[in-house]
Amino acid sequence: MKKSSKGAKVVAVCREFPLKQLEKATGNWAEENLIGSGAFGDVYRGVSARDGEVWAVKRAKLLSNDFHTEVAAMASKHHSHLVRLLGFCVCYGSSNRRMEQILVYEFMPHGDLDRWIDKDAPRPLSMRERMSILMGVGAGLQYLHSFNMVHRDIKPANILLDANMQAKVADFGLVRCGEGTTVMATRVMGSPGYMDPAYVRSQKATPAVDVYSFGVVMLAVITGRKATEVEEGKEESPFNLKLWVAELVELDNVAAFRDPTLDGPSDDLLLALAHLALSCTNMRTAARPTMVQVLAQLQALKDRYLVTAPNRMALRIDEDVETGMVDSDLETALAYAEGASQSASWLPVK
Repeated sequence: MKKSSKGAKVVAVCREFPLKQLEKATGNWAEENLIGSGAFGDVYRGVSARDGEVWAVKRAKLLSNDFHTEVAAMASKHHSHLVRLLGFCVCYGSSNRRMEQILVYEFMPHGDLDRWIDKDAPRPLSMRERMSILMGVGAGLQYLHSFNMVHRDIKPANILLDANMQAKVADFGLVRCGEGTTVMATRVMGSPGYMDPAYVRSQKATPAVDVYSFGVVMLAVITGRKATEVEEGKEESPFNLKLWVAELVELDNVAAFRDPTLDGPSDDLLLALAHLALSCTNMRTAARPTMVQVLAQLQALKDRYLVTAPNRMALRIDEDVETGMVDSDLETALAYAEGASQSASWLPVK
């Protein structure tokens, strides 16, 4: 069968897997290899018969007319904090004649962030790990935003952790690109509690949409709670993480929103992170910081509370390389961070 021009373009930048190879790798979609399931697809653990390489194989439930475009977008973007796309498969199945759209990703052994902020998490995350995760996600988003790309569905389930607990943004093939900074969405994407209400109303996707979602993720990371929960005995009044933290921040009641499994960080650090997260979720989109500014503030907080003075400069240089910022953005972020560290005007003062 002759490939379409879109299909040919994708093949040029991304490996095309034969369906039989993926069926064999996943044990013909065996239940024991199923590692995740969502509205759009099922994810299986797959093992290459040739060299034993482990993959995450996402088999679509709902077919996309933009499949080739989304694959091309993912294949052309490379960053240490974006999940790497290894290849794809699109064809009719030989047995059931079902159209298959399949994506093959690098395998992330520690799963998604959602399981690590759950009461049944494998172990508590340290404050350094939490800060590293937030900065990694922020760096991945800043990279996408530098190409006028908007993810639209940032949430813990779309943040995956590698063998070293480094965070990577997943499902960024759902992004929409535009000439400027605003894109009209053909349909609203997002998840309850993490989705920007302004985006729901306007259906206009801008980088501020991701900033809002990132702010809610920040709150989840420092509190150990999900964006929305149904509290026991209050089924008609679901818990709202953002409103709950905002009320406690007004009272400077850090003890009430601190994750009880979190050992060590000062109340000042947690309060500063909560203030930053709430600024990301400002209902006025124009008042929200950019991801460059968020990263700068996270770096300033890390320098102030988690890094000893002799190690600050070396660590700053290493982490700036990780962000993948263009030079002008990097200079802006560092200047912002230096100013914040010196004046600390946005940090809570006791």
